[in-house]
Amino acid sequence: MTDHDTTQTTVDEILSVDEQSDEDKSNVFEKPWLLEIDNVPDANRIVGRDDKIKSLAKNLRKMRTDDVPDNIVMWGETGTGKTLVARHVCERLEATTEGTDAPIVTAYVNPDPISTYTSTFRKLAEQVNAKANDPVDVPSLGLSAEHYRDKKLWPIVEREFPGGLVVIIDEIDKHGEINEILYTLSRTKSKDDVNFPVVTIGISNDIDFKGDIDSRSQSTLQPKHWTFTPYEEDQLVSILENRRDAFYEGVLEDNVIPTVAELAADEHGDARRAVRLLRNAGEVADEEDYEIVTTDHVSKADELVEVELFMEMVKGTPLSGKLLLFALTRLDRNNPEKEWFRTSEIHRVYETVAKDVRVEPKGYNRALELLNKHVTTGVLESKKKEGGDEGKFRSYSLQGEVESTRRGLINSTPELQELME
Repeated sequence: MTDHDTTQTTVDEILSVDEQSDEDKSNVFEKPWLLEIDNVPDANRIVGRDDKIKSLAKNLRKMRTDDVPDNIVMWGETGTGKTLVARHVCERLEATTEGTDAPIVTAYVNPDPISTYTSTFRKLAEQVNAKANDPVDVPSLGLSAEHYRDKKLWPIVEREFPGGLVVIIDEIDKHGEINEILYTLSRTKSKDDVNFPVVTIGISNDIDFKGDIDSRSQSTLQPKHWTFTPYEEDQLVSILENRRDAFYEGVLEDNVIPTVAELAADEHGDARRAVRLLRNAGEVADEEDYEIVTTDHVSKADELVEVELFMEMVKGTPLSGKLLLFALTRLDRNNPEKEWFRTSEIHRVYETVAKDVRVEPKGYNRALELLNKHVTTGVLESKKKEGGDEGKFRSYSLQGEVESTRRGLINSTPELQELME
């Protein structure tokens, strides 16, 4: 047998699924899906947000009584339950109205850096048609936003979901055309001549973005603004205890959940981070072939969580944007006494990194634009200095820990992986 045959056999064995084999079974996880970030738990697993759940349910109930529901904008730090509340109530709304004379449909979109006005309405049309009994085809390209609405979205809602549509738009601060989208959704009756309610729920982690919703959109949307406060440590403990059955009984060491909750409480009470950290601790234990998850596994997982979170923040970032960040991490590592670095310094190192990975570096102005985009997503902080012998210049500082940022960039960028090898 040749080396190629041996390798092929090994790969086939890895990819095969043998229902009789216990080799792939986890030592620690019984119901791992309970720890997935996108999992919407049952009501009895949701902690500390009863008031918001009830308020949203009462508001959306107006769609069923010919009353006028409010549009909502939810503000608060990451992991404070905004998306969870919106998706949970909307799931129950769909289930409650299914089979009635006026079923209601909901759609959820989470924009990425390249989302557009047109692509947002395409995504809404895709989701509504996916839930319809008699869907129409929704092409991924070639149609205008108006065509997606007039031919692919509104007629399907009117025919199959006459109770109306609820649109959840997560991370509205990251969408470059959010004002136009909010304006259009708030004027569906007059602009698109629809005869059913359309309710918008916007979600943002950036409370400062509130001022960036223009007056025209504010005037027509007239949203109620809800603020979500961070979870306290005891609430995080309850949230994690409600997911303990993701693991086999007796697998979690006594101090694991309190340790995870304490770490997450230090990071502005982020429940997502807490759930992710608990899951990662189990995965570390699994990889090391342990049958008990310990606080040592939590410590190891804590480093991995930082890298994962950073990779999510730069998802969709163009290569040049990642190389600029990598240049900043190089400056940071080589100058431990400094915290802030000027645009010109970053651009100079970036040019070297770009050449190392065999791509044409962007000019100074484009680099400045990409760095400022990282400021809006919270990866960087910036400040401008005026006056003095050096004139005006802008400086940038990493918000996260430099090694986690560096590892996240390498893990998410094939060109950097090849360079570091």
